[in-house]
Amino acid sequence: MKNTILRKCKVDVSKQKVQRAKREALEKIRGADSVQYEKLWDYCETVRKFNPGSKLIVKKLEVANPPIFDRMYVCLWALKNGFLSGCRSIIGLDGCFLKTCYGGQMLVAVGRDGNDNMFLIAIVVVQVENRKNWTWFFGELLDDIGGLGTSMWSFISDRQKGLTEALKDLVYESEHRFCLRHMYENFKMKFKSQELKEFFWKAASAANRGDFERYMQKIAELDPKKKADVENASEWLRKINQEH
Repeated sequence: MKNTILRKCKVDVSKQKVQRAKREALEKIRGADSVQYEKLWDYCETVRKFNPGSKLIVKKLEVANPPIFDRMYVCLWALKNGFLSGCRSIIGLDGCFLKTCYGGQMLVAVGRDGNDNMFLIAIVVVQVENRKNWTWFFGELLDDIGGLGTSMWSFISDRQKGLTEALKDLVYESEHRFCLRHMYENFKMKFKSQELKEFFWKAASAANRGDFERYMQKIAELDPKKKADVENASEWLRKINQEH
């Protein structure tokens, strides 16, 4: 915007002024964020009316007047029905920060459809990612799709704060594996070789134990002086293919 104003209007303005103008313009278009929070209950009722069977829950903190937003759960009936009707019994879990003036985090659950594409199941908006909020999310999600305390679902995630503990609390018999991409980000911090990267992914995707052990041996041979470190850093890989 700063460069556009300079090019079109021949006026140089500060970055802070541009940011302030953009913020005020967006507020005029979308409305103030604080006002949008006040409309959450109307939004929930509208969704329930036009998408019957959807579950939307808004929690608030009764510590002030007016109350303060705490967290929100959304699982649309169309998404729930689509997941149960045509997706695999695997659920991916992740979270991200919300870039708003009030902050917070969004936690999501996604499935895999018949075309191997991601299929959204449910989301929650919370103030912070922790065991309490993950447990609440799982409780509502499993109430929607079934399977509380059973092994009918398999889960994949990175090592989010409190996520592993929450899964053990509610679905202790289910399989839980970690995302290879996130694991590799940790792996490459210590082992940056391109060859190590190739063998890492080959070992992770090996279809039998023989191939797996062969790639693991290649990883160890690339740097004999650090063999122990390589084996420790890759220990989780061994657990992935323990059934082969």
